[in-house]
Formats: sequence, structure tokens, C-alpha cells
Amino acid sequence: MNMSNYKIILKTYLNRLYNFLKEIVTVQYFWHYFVLSVVLVILFVFFTFPYEIIIQNQIKEVEQNIANYISIGKLKIHTITDSIAEDITIELKNGSEITLQNVLFNFTINPVSIFITHHYDGTITIHNLNINGEKLQIKTNADIVYDLIFNKQIPYPVDGNIVTTMKDVSVKGISIQGFEIPDINIAQIKSELVFEKGNTIKLKYLLFSGSEIRGNAYGTITLSNYFPNSSLNLIIQIDSQSSILEDYKVLLESMIKSGTKNITIKIMGTIGNPNFVTQ
Repeated sequence: MNMSNYKIILKTYLNRLYNFLKEIVTVQYFWHYFVLSVVLVILFVFFTFPYEIIIQNQIKEVEQNIANYISIGKLKIHTITDSIAEDITIELKNGSEITLQNVLFNFTINPVSIFITHHYDGTITIHNLNINGEKLQIKTNADIVYDLIFNKQIPYPVDGNIVTTMKDVSVKGISIQGFEIPDINIAQIKSELVFEKGNTIKLKYLLFSGSEIRGNAYGTITLSNYFPNSSLNLIIQIDSQSSILEDYKVLLESMIKSGTKNITIKIMGTIGNPNFVTQ
């Protein structure tokens, strides 16, 4: 069979298809059923899309970069109501452990955001967040609002921000220049992280307030492909009038920045090996 015969056969089939479509669109209510079928297909894809599998794959990528392991006891994704995760354990590369008993999140997730825009926003509510380091221990609850844009070629967000509010924060194991500070209870901590170009996190502010201690922190983190090697350039300012420091005033006088009432601490080095310098 030569090429001309193939062309004739193809033309015949195309003509039949055209005539079939021409006839079917004249059927009563055809467009009603067509639109309804398209809507149903979209809804089917939206509601049955394997979001949990995709999120678990994303967690594995994060795990390789910043953690020794990430364990989630329960993960249930809902497209309309709040999704839930329970009994989360994260062991970081430096050996610190983070546990989250209960996490509720409401976010924008759909095939378009996953495969095309890579834009994610939403809210996260965390109950019983515990951070346990070699000495430092933090317990709190947190509310997070985020708006992030990712690039598949870069492991970190290329744009966007994360605003966090933590309440009833308990902190243990802090020391300043070798002096052990008693356990601290902080009424509220508010912070905002701004992501820039996929390689920088700007800590716009970290405000902590309460009856025992008040202060602020700000600065930048220059990200590395290996997260613990990310460089720190952060400033912490603590109000020297904070009641928790009352017993240490004489010892801390040399740390109070001239012209202010603040104790200023600079954090350099890397996330895996931070270096604290008083100014």
C-alpha cells in the first residue's frame, strides 16, 4: 500500500469523524451534557487527586536536606475542610528533635498549584510543639500564615513569606556568656520570614514579649544546599530591664550596648555550628 492510499484512508476517517461530530452536536441538550461532563471531570480530578502521595514525596525531599528522619503518625488531606497531621517527629541533622502532637492546616493545593504555578498559601495551627536540643528546650503552640512560591530547581522558596505567632512559650536551657538563665515563660513571640531568590531568608522581625522578658531579633540567613551549612547573620536585642535578668544586672552591665538599655547578641557561623558574640 503506497502513501496515496494511506492519505485516502485517513481522509475517509476524518470525514466520518467530522460528520459524526456535526450530527451529535445537533442532539437536544448536547451542550448541557457536555458542559456538565467537563465540570464533573474537573471535580473528580480535584477531589480524587493523590495529594497525600505528593506531600509525602515532598517531605522525603525535605528530609534529605535538613533532617535525619521525619515521621508522621497520621496524615489526612482534605480539599475543602482543614487537613490534619498528628504525631510528627523530626530529627534534625544536628541531633535536635522536634515533635508536633497535632497540626491543622488549610491551604491552597490543586493540580494547577502543584504542576504549574508552584504557588502555595494557607494557614497552619500547631498544638504542642516541642523542640529538644542538647540543652535548649522549647514548648509552645503556634499559628502560621504562609504565602510561598517554589522553583523545582531550587530546594527552598524563591519568593514569599511566613508569619508566625507563638503563645505560652516555655524556654529552658539558655545561657549567656556561661551564665545559666532560669526557665523563661514568654507570653507571645511574633515573627516574619521573607524568602528572596531561593538563597536568602530575611528575618524581618522576631518580637518576644511577656512579664519576664522582652526583646527583638532580626537579620539574614544565607541558605546552603546542605541546610546545616547555611550562614547566619542575626542580631538579638534583649531589654536589660526584663525581670528574668534582675539577678544578673551587675554581671550583664558590660553587655549593654552604649546609649541603649538593650543586651545585644550577634549570631554568626552556620545553623549547624552557630557562634554567639556579645556586642
